[in-house]
Amino acid sequence: MSAPQLARRTVASTTVALTEAARAGEAIAFWLAALLPLAYLPALASGVTSTQPLLVAGLIVAHVAALALGRGYATDASEATGR
Repeated sequence: MSAPQLARRTVASTTVALTEAARAGEAIAFWLAALLPLAYLPALASGVTSTQPLLVAGLIVAHVAALALGRGYATDASEATGR
């Protein structure tokens, strides 16, 4: 195998690996966005909102970030399967 062929194959393999990693990250963010609101109720019920407002702010920021990062997860899956 020549050097240019090896370079093309390496780039292609790296691209596939990065695409799969991005897809996995998007899936994790999607499910985190779906499940993270379940943490709000115990936080509100325990009164942590008044004692540790930064924790609540962190939950909200994490939720917004997960919503932004996972927003294309379901559409990517339906495009891949052709549905």
